[in-house]
Amino acid sequence: MPERQSMHPDNKLIDELTQNPTPSQQSSSGGNVNRDVGKRGELNRATDPDNREPEVGSDNPAQDAKKGPKTRAAIQDERNS
Repeated sequence: MPERQSMHPDNKLIDELTQNPTPSQQSSSGGNVNRDVGKRGELNRATDPDNREPEVGSDNPAQDAKKGPKTRAAIQDERNS
């Protein structure tokens, strides 16, 4: 019996992508952001025990860049009120 020939244009690409095993998904979300904020928080807490250090946009520029102008304006308005 002859093999079927699929007319799907991406068969070659799919075959190439599925040749190797799937890589593990054990990455830490946010990279070093949590570590950086934690270090800064520990330093501030050493001098002021009531200080709680929030994550700010400059800690994660890639995530901050995804915010559009309307979102940034709303955040600033909320902070100023």
